[in-house]
Amino acid sequence: MTSTPESGPAWKGRKRVLLTGAAIYSPDHPMATSMLLDGDHIAWLGTDEQADGYRHSVDEVVVLHGALVTPGFVDAHVHATSTGLTLGGLDLSRADSLTEALALVEAAARASRGAPLIGHGWDETRWPEGRPPTGQEIDRASWGSLVYLSRIDVHSAVVSSTLLAAVPSVRTLDGFGTDGVVSREAHHACRAVALRMIGAAQQQRAHLATRAHAASLGIVAMHEMAGPAISSADDLRALLALSVEVPGPLVTGYWGEISSAGGVEQARELGAVGAAGDLFIDGAIGSRTACLRHSYLDQEQTSGAQYLTEAQVVDHVRACVAAGLQSGFHVIGDRATDIIMSAMAMAAESIGIELLRSGRHRLEHAEMLDDGHIEQMARLGMTASMQPMFDGLWGSAGGMYEQRLGSERAGSMNRFADLARSGVLLAFGSDSPVTDIGPWQAVRAAVRHHNPAQRVSSDSAFEAHTSAGWRAVGIDTTGRLIAGAPAHYVIWDTKSEDLGPDRLPRLSPDRELPRSLRTVVSGVAVHDTGEVAAQ
Repeated sequence: MTSTPESGPAWKGRKRVLLTGAAIYSPDHPMATSMLLDGDHIAWLGTDEQADGYRHSVDEVVVLHGALVTPGFVDAHVHATSTGLTLGGLDLSRADSLTEALALVEAAARASRGAPLIGHGWDETRWPEGRPPTGQEIDRASWGSLVYLSRIDVHSAVVSSTLLAAVPSVRTLDGFGTDGVVSREAHHACRAVALRMIGAAQQQRAHLATRAHAASLGIVAMHEMAGPAISSADDLRALLALSVEVPGPLVTGYWGEISSAGGVEQARELGAVGAAGDLFIDGAIGSRTACLRHSYLDQEQTSGAQYLTEAQVVDHVRACVAAGLQSGFHVIGDRATDIIMSAMAMAAESIGIELLRSGRHRLEHAEMLDDGHIEQMARLGMTASMQPMFDGLWGSAGGMYEQRLGSERAGSMNRFADLARSGVLLAFGSDSPVTDIGPWQAVRAAVRHHNPAQRVSSDSAFEAHTSAGWRAVGIDTTGRLIAGAPAHYVIWDTKSEDLGPDRLPRLSPDRELPRSLRTVVSGVAVHDTGEVAAQ
């Protein structure tokens, strides 16, 4: 069983609830301090004085003493199973050295008593050793266990010899490394075997953990990026069913498989809104698999990997349009973006630009856009699904972008302000577990982009992480606190005195990020600290 956020879940709120004494973020009602919820919808906004007439016709009155109420966040790019496994398992993103990472692997191996290990998050660009672990080091640290450890960008991994032995053809595949580090086709093959180690019960625990964690951070909806090389059809099917049956953030599914391999038919069968998402044109900068016009600065013999041709992209877009689905692609490098935008222009010419525009087709990540790419995206009505924490983590002087690309190319990455000015719909997400789920952290990163020319205002960044996430899946009536909208909102611990002139929290680095006291989806509290009580 599947559903879309537009049709709503099987569970919905039934109570009439009046919130008063709040700082309500609603540009449509800038003076509002009260909000009336009628079941799963917002019924009214106004002042506390005007709210007196509703007090005797509601089930609950909640006085918020100046606490901030906003629309809930949408994370436009998530991998729920991988995120849940990382939340409850071997997380190497916190390791500050290779030595520390190997110690974490050894501790996990001892705790698991020889069971297979799936870990994530190593980033050699932050380590003093400046290199990833080798397969031999992983074998020693894990006492010979079957181990898969994805890099922070999940486009390469280090694997144990036991896992390599379970993929007999791996040594013949592109991207196989004798040091145990695999990328490209070899990585995809090893990851597929590693994912098969996850049973249905462990998968469900991961889904529940991800949704609960997201809810605690004020997220009311997520876009799950599934696909045959990332998760599985059964994984997406189970997650969408869980979204219908168990309260939590709503889930929209994307299936990243090319039409020539049956991707459109599979997406429709699953109830996905698009044969899109992580449908890879290329890889990632950190793993040196993003497809570039010019070679990597720190490895001049390579300019990355190209996984799809222009002709395949054109055919896929046409097939998606014919099926009434979104198309979309994972694209990072400038050469990969050249391929995509040329193909999109060809598709528009063959089917008509207005029909193409109506699909709101997506580019995931879109990190290396030039002016022509942005102009074409605006002309074709495309959506840029981007992750501000990519710049937050890797955009600083001397950071990963600069190490891989040099300062000139690194300085033109993640062009948030230019996209927003051009009219391209900008939808923010985390790509968790690549970066942590953390919407306020992402808003702050967009406002404080390392390139001052690409900084956006806090209200623009907030909109990109709320209403734009709904618009990216074709829903234009959600994501704002207005009468008639679904009751997806968050009560934060932030008080009126902590807000800026735009009525959003001040997000300077020296301030604590807002904390969700209650996250509400379709009128149901999916996270509640117990600090908000009805009268």
